[in-house]
Amino acid sequence: MRIKEIVFSKLKRLYLVDSKNDIAEIGEMLKDQLHDIADVFFNELLKIPETSIILKNTKIDINLHNTIADWIGSIFTNYSEAELESLIERQKRIGIVHATINVNLNYFNHGIGILKDEIYRRMRKKISDVHRFSEAVLIVGELFDIYISIISESYFFNELLHESNQLSLKVKGLTQNTAIECERLRSMLMEWSRNALMFLYQSPEINVKNIPHLQYSNFGLWVIYKSDFLSHPLNVSSELKQHISEIDSALFQAVRFRMKNKKDKFANAVTIFNDAVTKSSWFISTIVDQAIEIDTGMDPLTRLFNRRYLSTILRRQTEICNKQGLPYSILLIDLDHFKKINDEFGHDGGDRILEQFSKLLLESVRASDFIFRYGGEEFLIVMGNVNQNEAIIASEKIRKKCDKHIFKLTNNKNIHLTCSIGIAVHDGHPDYNRMVKKADLALYDAKNQGRNRAIFIVENNEAEQFRTLH
Repeated sequence: MRIKEIVFSKLKRLYLVDSKNDIAEIGEMLKDQLHDIADVFFNELLKIPETSIILKNTKIDINLHNTIADWIGSIFTNYSEAELESLIERQKRIGIVHATINVNLNYFNHGIGILKDEIYRRMRKKISDVHRFSEAVLIVGELFDIYISIISESYFFNELLHESNQLSLKVKGLTQNTAIECERLRSMLMEWSRNALMFLYQSPEINVKNIPHLQYSNFGLWVIYKSDFLSHPLNVSSELKQHISEIDSALFQAVRFRMKNKKDKFANAVTIFNDAVTKSSWFISTIVDQAIEIDTGMDPLTRLFNRRYLSTILRRQTEICNKQGLPYSILLIDLDHFKKINDEFGHDGGDRILEQFSKLLLESVRASDFIFRYGGEEFLIVMGNVNQNEAIIASEKIRKKCDKHIFKLTNNKNIHLTCSIGIAVHDGHPDYNRMVKKADLALYDAKNQGRNRAIFIVENNEAEQFRTLH
């Protein structure tokens, strides 16, 4: 007998045969106390720093009490055999949600322990007979054990999928041509270095408050958001982050010595700064020598990511947002009236348009951004360290660029196209799938309002409204 069949058999025995009346009695006993139990659960988890970050989110604060209370109530409810399948599926979804928002399973199990202890405590007040109380404790314990096993299996399956995609993404590298990516990275570093030297030598009012930190430059953002996915025998991400720290430290020292008019020490600090930049530039060159190209996870037509890695990237962005306080945004883009292109010029003509539009997108975003071919003529861009206003500016840049672009077809035929864009900005909620849904809603509204426009969702008293930018 398979595990799934064993679990179903246990639930069937408890709910339909052995403990049907006892479960109903416990449910009736706890019916008016479910929200109080949820309060205890919530307050205890708020004491743990790692879980309090998630729980303090406004939307979770509003919904979690009701969700926990409803879940406890659902455990102690009578079910028919047909309804047990739905009950099991609900537990699987709980596991997926906890894996998606990256809740440590240890904290989940701790939370279950809180619920069980609180239920036992309240049952003890209601059940005076020791034997009946012991029987009730055994039933509650067995039910929770079954639910935890279902949730844990679903959680670990989702985690394995995430780890597999993350490993595949590292093996694949970040672009079809890692050499081009690395050369682009070196160019960003050298451009920042030139600007930093101009700041050191030409800025009339130099002070530590306006230092152009490498960490927050395009180069630094690339390292924060993308370097973890580079495949290389060396630990590229850690090495580059160390280089950034050394370069920013050298720049800081140079600024201090110039402010104090210590010319010799200033000159020495600038030398250390230049050496650190050169060292980092050389290190980037070594990455190219061992770059690996594997196509898995890439859209064969546009050479962009396909949807396989979207969850991996969004989970990583959410972790960075929660740990470092850096916001991120999603742009969901759709080419307007694309079906007419396929109908008039065939799929070859449509493919040529998609290739050109992909290139337009690559030229419109930063090196630290991720572009996905989301499906058909839809594209999705993930932009790290971008707030609402910056996302609006970026989307309008893309929309206007598309509107002015001349798309070339065979036989010297040229056409003009427009695009519609839905924007979503991370609001602190750990479930990143909500962002994609918001961007999709905004895109849908942009299409309904006449296309060739960018729209983002405004939160106003918990009601979602749309605001047109075009």
